[in-house]
Amino acid sequence: MLGLDVEAKLAEGSAVEVFLARSGSDRVVVQVSRPELADDMELYARFLDATRRTRSLKHPGLVTIEHVHCAADGRFVVISEPVEGETASDFVRRHGPLSSERAMLWGTSLCEAIQFLHDHGLVHGCLSPDHVFPEQNGTAVRLLDTALMLFRDVRSLPVPKSRVLVEPQYLAPERVAGKRATSASDIYGLGVLLFELLTGQPPFVDDREGVTRQMHVVAPIPRMPPHLAAWDDVFDRALAKDPADRFGSMVAFRQALLELDARVTRAESVSPIVRGAPIPEGTQPGVVPRGDVEQVGSWIVQRTLGEGGMGRVVEAVHATLNRRAAIKILHPQLTNRPDQVQRFIQEAQAISRLDHPHIVKVFDLVTAPGQVAFVMEHLEGESLKALARTRPLELRRAVRLMIQAAEALVAAHRIGVIHRDIKPDNLFVVTGPTETLKVLDFGVARVRTPQNEVSRLTQVGQVVGTPLWMAPEQVLGRDVDERADLYALATVLYTLLARRFPFEGAAMGDVVMQRLAGEARPIGEATFLGERIPVMLQRLLATCLARDVGKRPASAQVLVDALTAVERSFDVPLDEDDPTPSGRWSLFRRR
Repeated sequence: MLGLDVEAKLAEGSAVEVFLARSGSDRVVVQVSRPELADDMELYARFLDATRRTRSLKHPGLVTIEHVHCAADGRFVVISEPVEGETASDFVRRHGPLSSERAMLWGTSLCEAIQFLHDHGLVHGCLSPDHVFPEQNGTAVRLLDTALMLFRDVRSLPVPKSRVLVEPQYLAPERVAGKRATSASDIYGLGVLLFELLTGQPPFVDDREGVTRQMHVVAPIPRMPPHLAAWDDVFDRALAKDPADRFGSMVAFRQALLELDARVTRAESVSPIVRGAPIPEGTQPGVVPRGDVEQVGSWIVQRTLGEGGMGRVVEAVHATLNRRAAIKILHPQLTNRPDQVQRFIQEAQAISRLDHPHIVKVFDLVTAPGQVAFVMEHLEGESLKALARTRPLELRRAVRLMIQAAEALVAAHRIGVIHRDIKPDNLFVVTGPTETLKVLDFGVARVRTPQNEVSRLTQVGQVVGTPLWMAPEQVLGRDVDERADLYALATVLYTLLARRFPFEGAAMGDVVMQRLAGEARPIGEATFLGERIPVMLQRLLATCLARDVGKRPASAQVLVDALTAVERSFDVPLDEDDPTPSGRWSLFRRR
């Protein structure tokens, strides 16, 4: 097969079979589409689209697709980048169950990779040890994305009853009941995987397949042996029968593992940073411990505020000045990746250039062997996501906050910075005499140099950002300009007012795909709270959410002017016969 020597069959799915093969001196993972897929041209075309989307997803914790080849019989052969060749199953067979330390290290890495898939509308669905590949003597792991193996489409590929797509010991209770996998199912699946890596067998298993399935639904969660008893709380959340009782996301799961690591470490009087992260050989860890106190440079960490794909944000106090700040710390396992370090530093440099009242300020950049972090102003308040979750926002308040966000984008775009990840999580509302909005997290920003060349820290075709808020061209992995940020901000405003997305869909992936196929639903005449939405604002949202980039406002300044006009209109009743007074829409001229 294409000059590859097949060594072992790893798995089989509805659409592909998966093999471990040797290519010269390297081992690779090979996925070969089933012959019956080529018989249905419509389904075949959708599979090719899925292949393209999967190929564009690149993350240090995922096994990346490098080559796609079409065989003479129409079957597709998808070949990965080189892997070590040993699966987690092989590793455990050779070395025995993982230590608690290694399981936490693998678990946090897997959480990041799976959250990356969830952020792009994908559910893994088959978290088996055969799909995890340890590397660097077991200090790092990569996960095989099963989006192609478990190809899910509007119409399913016929699967013979004899073909087992997911072994029963790796099914979540809701999947046993016949429901499709969700992100909550992956949380359960990762719990099963970590339980098996720690103990040598899954939590629910029997020689009879039907009994194993039933155990997921009714059997109590097994208790861990005494030396692993600290894990019980984690498994109680991860393996809860009701998806609503599990961790809310892989970010929360990862945080629980970090807190577990800290508890275990305090008990052993060993620094969690030294134990929990792979430090490049010959260097010292960048986060310096003082007993059980974590310190970044001169800053003493108080608590973790949030986690992301690139790093975590902590609240810290200066050791001598008693000044409070927020610090974003690059994940230790990424500090030996020049591309990730460069992107992280670029974020700090981009924000430091943006001295604007509606953009978080950066004070300092800290670099040391094994460590990269930058220090930001400490903000009191909550994210727009948290604020809107408490209760719907009134129309005037929502528009006022969006004007501030748009003003921040004007400043960013003026110096060539495109945010590319505008969403409620990255819009922070500061409490005080007056509400002030701050734009956060320029981690996936695109920066243009003074020579107007784009600084490319992502590969062409790679999707960055959060798909649920992305413009269509960004979902497709195309190069984007400032109008992608305007689309995302309009999506935020639409959602704040209507308490629904501009596109319908039963799942996040459906919502994302709908924006590629058609125009957004009109927001309607009233907000969720029943307030009348001015016709001018209805049209503004429709224009900002246009699938055709050329139909959107030409710049963020145009959007600021239009929203300001909307805000002024709240105090000036509109003539019902002429809801858009003369000259108002001239705001859409480029400035």
